[in-house]
Amino acid sequence: MNLITPNQLKYFFKETFFAGLFLSLPVYAWVRVLLFEDPFSLRGDTSVLIKTIGTAWLIMMIIRLTWYIIVVIGENVRRLNLHTLFEMRWALKLFAVILLATLLYACNGQTSGISKDLNTGLITSYNGLTTTQSKIIMNGEVLNHTDIPIGESFIIANENVKGLTVKNNRVSVGCSLRITDKNGKTLLSSPDLFKDNDVFEKDKVDYLKCTVNTGKPMKWEEVYDVSVVFTDKYGKGKIENNVKIRMIDIP
Repeated sequence: MNLITPNQLKYFFKETFFAGLFLSLPVYAWVRVLLFEDPFSLRGDTSVLIKTIGTAWLIMMIIRLTWYIIVVIGENVRRLNLHTLFEMRWALKLFAVILLATLLYACNGQTSGISKDLNTGLITSYNGLTTTQSKIIMNGEVLNHTDIPIGESFIIANENVKGLTVKNNRVSVGCSLRITDKNGKTLLSSPDLFKDNDVFEKDKVDYLKCTVNTGKPMKWEEVYDVSVVFTDKYGKGKIENNVKIRMIDIP
């Protein structure tokens, strides 16, 4: 078998890169359109785009290498005159199985993503941690809107949280809260709401919630951005919830 030349290697990286780019850009564009209410951030969006392209490139390289290995195996089998043991149909079936396994692994093993509640506009992004559902709760009821009476409190909650790093059968979670007005001015910034009470038994933490209080200097009929970030203090994972709320007069 001939060694791979630098030109062949260069072509391999170029070919897989553009294939990954072709795959990732429509996905990124679709997600950005879906989350059109989320303010554009050059730093944040660039980071997400780079990760999306990188993941697609890696998948394309795995697929391309898999096909190359199958072809090499086939050539060597034919050289041994074992044609009946290796046919193109068998190669295509093997390739399809490996491709499917790769895609399923990529989907099931994915620990980063983003989702949006179409009723409230609550955007949840996660990396290193996962959650099956995020919601807004007020007075014990799950909200399908974001009209909050001034002076009321509400909860942003994430259910079935997985992926926290375990040390000595315990996990440690941080929670930050930030509220800004429509001009970007910060009204409230609490970097660590769980401070001094951030270590929990591993089997008792699958539900993360943050209570958000409203009141002065908030104003009636104004819209505010609420950002809650849960972090894995023993690891690098996080879950970020962002939502716009509208202050209304107390009914």
